[in-house]
Amino acid sequence: MRYILFFLTFLGCIIGTVILISSCSSNEKNYVSYAQDIDPIFKTACISCHISETGENGNLNLSGYSTLMAGDSYNGPVVVPGDADHSLLYEAVSKPTEEQSILSGRMPSGRNPLSTIQINQIEGWINEGAKDN
Repeated sequence: MRYILFFLTFLGCIIGTVILISSCSSNEKNYVSYAQDIDPIFKTACISCHISETGENGNLNLSGYSTLMAGDSYNGPVVVPGDADHSLLYEAVSKPTEEQSILSGRMPSGRNPLSTIQINQIEGWINEGAKDN
């Protein structure tokens, strides 16, 4: 009887541990949202220059998702959904001036660079498919 009680207690601990581990290692991913994460970055750091499709700011309008995804008149689309490394937008905010392939300087121009968190959010959003979510 004592061995059965010990065995049931041991089995209960094993089952409890498995349940605990499976709930902690959930495969849920924290997706980056355009509306909640990306657009606020543009509104605070970029929109003062990139508000219209005319002017000297590369003709890139960051006032909304559709205008961002349309790109600009010089380079076409600046976001390659699923591929931040080939997206001009990501390059513009993440690489120092000397590593820029097209632009003459890191964005935002004349201001402090975006934070590492903001750059990582932009990278994650693009790599997740650059969805309008």
